[in-house]
Amino acid sequence: MIGASSIALTLCGASAAAAQTENVVDNDNNLGVQEIVVTAQRRSERLQDVPISVAAVTSSQIAVAGVTGTQSLTLTIPALTFNRTGNEGNVYLRGVGTNLVGPNVEQAVAIYVDGVYYASPQASVFSFNNIERIEVLKGPQGTLFGRNTTGGVIQIITKDPSMVPAVNAEVTYGNYDTLEANFYGTTGLGDKAAIDLAVSYANQGKGFGKNLFNGEEVGKQAKDNIALRSKLLIEPTDTTKIVIAGDYAYAFDNNTYRLAKGVVGPDGSVFPGRYNANSNFPEFARSKSGGISGRIDQEIGAITLTSITAYRKLKSTWSLNQDGVPAMLTEDVFPQKVRTFSQELQLSGDTDKLNWVVGGYYYDAKAGFDDATVDLAGTLIVLNDSQSTRSYAGFGQATYEVFEGTRVTAGLRYTSERQKFVTDMFSVGGAEIPVPDARQRFNRLTWRVSLDQKLNDDVMAYASYNRGFKSGGYNVAAPADAPYKPETNDAYEVGLKSTLFDRQLRLNLAAFWYDYRDIQAQIPVPGGTTVLNGPKARIRGIEGEFEAQLSSALRITGGLAYLDGKYLSYPDAPYVDSSGVLAPPPTTATGNGTISTPKFTGNLAVQYEIESEIGTFTPNVSVSYNDGFYYYPDNRIRQPSYAVLNVGLSWTSADERYRASVWGRNLTDSLYYIGRSEQVGNADIDRAAPPRTYGVTLGVSF
Repeated sequence: MIGASSIALTLCGASAAAAQTENVVDNDNNLGVQEIVVTAQRRSERLQDVPISVAAVTSSQIAVAGVTGTQSLTLTIPALTFNRTGNEGNVYLRGVGTNLVGPNVEQAVAIYVDGVYYASPQASVFSFNNIERIEVLKGPQGTLFGRNTTGGVIQIITKDPSMVPAVNAEVTYGNYDTLEANFYGTTGLGDKAAIDLAVSYANQGKGFGKNLFNGEEVGKQAKDNIALRSKLLIEPTDTTKIVIAGDYAYAFDNNTYRLAKGVVGPDGSVFPGRYNANSNFPEFARSKSGGISGRIDQEIGAITLTSITAYRKLKSTWSLNQDGVPAMLTEDVFPQKVRTFSQELQLSGDTDKLNWVVGGYYYDAKAGFDDATVDLAGTLIVLNDSQSTRSYAGFGQATYEVFEGTRVTAGLRYTSERQKFVTDMFSVGGAEIPVPDARQRFNRLTWRVSLDQKLNDDVMAYASYNRGFKSGGYNVAAPADAPYKPETNDAYEVGLKSTLFDRQLRLNLAAFWYDYRDIQAQIPVPGGTTVLNGPKARIRGIEGEFEAQLSSALRITGGLAYLDGKYLSYPDAPYVDSSGVLAPPPTTATGNGTISTPKFTGNLAVQYEIESEIGTFTPNVSVSYNDGFYYYPDNRIRQPSYAVLNVGLSWTSADERYRASVWGRNLTDSLYYIGRSEQVGNADIDRAAPPRTYGVTLGVSF
């Protein structure tokens, strides 16, 4: 089950008995690494044959690394950063992302679940249950995915129902009185259909800290969170496959902002403690989300027709004490509504030398605030506005084998988008300010060109040039502001994919250079932010990922990335000091490091299986390292370097029916942050990521 904003749920079916992936074991050498099949180019291919930098994570790898949701994917993917601004997820990949806020803001790293685009930033924060695999496509994907992919794509693929009845159930209890339960069941409906159901529940009884103002516990990651997902698979003929899916999720957390350590608030307050708050105003994030989708794959001779239709809806409320102190200075309540509809059609075909796909994409969305309020020391601002978006795109991509082992890929996508901004209410201190309706339109052509060469059966080299763009929009939190325009990223990449030493080692390397232009920049203003275009940056880097199967029992995976990001042009950049004072112009961030771009990131995971008469014991350990990064272009507020250590010991019975595990996450209690914020008129505030957690999980499969 996947549920939007549902935090801290464990992976259902994390054991070998429950994890059913599209991995294909190499039958010629059962000690070798497994082949992984991905759909990075909208067709099934071996990971090692795709001329794109792709990190593919299977369900078993997710379990070893302690990954429970989108936020913790950073534990397994180098150069991936996941920040939180309020109740929104801000995803950065190789230094490309967005820290803009608002229900209409879409990410520069697009998230897809079973081929369905999740547009809302609030919907990008969710937990995992019935995961088959996760594919992270690095760099612009401007042809086959297109929409808002200047940084890349995260594809989450859930398991399809099975004709063979099966049930997996798990229950977890951890410190902070945390209870989690997961269920997954599937069965056939005759010989032409199958259905499944996934259910997840989570509740954290004790918070990580306390609100010193009223004694209430804060830092609860879940309060009776629940998520449900079901799929109906119908295969009426050998050439037709239909999958209808529906999901619903409710999520609540009361993570709170607090004054940053070392700063003094406007009322004289100071840092209340790592997880404590000192707030006169309730802080929480609550959301209800869900959707329905249908996918049809129809073979027509040598051609496949694919249709993906989806409707999604989200309603959320974010309550925030923006000043972080007990005085009545800046208190916000942001009720938000988002609904999206998308329709995609694809035609694809394969021959011995040519693979191709053409298609069209339609996207319709409406997102905005529903009577949001910002209280600035007694001056009340009321917002009720929305942005409507309609986008049309046509695309095509083909790969042709010019010579044996030499392939050329070329693709184009043309996007036409129209946006309308409507303000039903904008009042300041009781005085309504009229804001006329506004419209903007833009058309963009994006592309991909690549060349790949097989050096032998196990080694491939490639070079590519890609362009991606992220659409513009309106600042729904400041309706009188001008709209912002699209941003563009041109990416140049070379890579090497290899399987070595009798298939005991998979090693993939890549080097890249980004020309990142018209960046959508968040500018702090009193009571909030505004958005401007203009900055230009260069980001370059190298990265490598490996998997080693050293014996039938020992497997090691890991990755390392080096990034170097710099603003080539950023005149009139905002500089805000720790007490909220905005430096007068002229100021510039030209030459400063780009935000959310750590110099070094890396991860390492080790798993060892010990066979016994009573079953298999599997100790595992994983560590991830982040060298730190800046949150703002002025390069003042920084995430310090940190490492996260996770360990576990699992047992699976000999018949693979029962399992148990003990686990610990962030065992060294490293300090890192969900998000940090500098503000005009208020002091710096931040929110720390979860501390050391541990627990036990029991599961059964039949």
